[in-house]
Amino acid sequence: MFEQLDWYLMLVVLVGSAVTLVNRLAGHYILARFEPIPYRVEAALEAVPVAVMTTLVVPAAINGAFPEWVALAVAFVLGLRLHFLIAVLGGITVLLLMRQAGL
Repeated sequence: MFEQLDWYLMLVVLVGSAVTLVNRLAGHYILARFEPIPYRVEAALEAVPVAVMTTLVVPAAINGAFPEWVALAVAFVLGLRLHFLIAVLGGITVLLLMRQAGL
């Protein structure tokens, strides 16, 4: 049973990787055909990171307990003044420390 499960898991990983590669190459190929990238396309691409972070953060904020709320607050405060990556890492660090402490 586990041999078949491992095979299916490997197949899912390989197909997912191939789909991701095709999407990235197609996006690069399509955007390379335009000399100056249209303003609307550029604006849409710049909005993608915010949209992804929203889909990750909102469920944690709605369903989260005290540690998640504190981590979100820390990440928000750090994000006001520091680089985005530092804010995310700060929030993750606070969340991990609070979970490790049993809160």
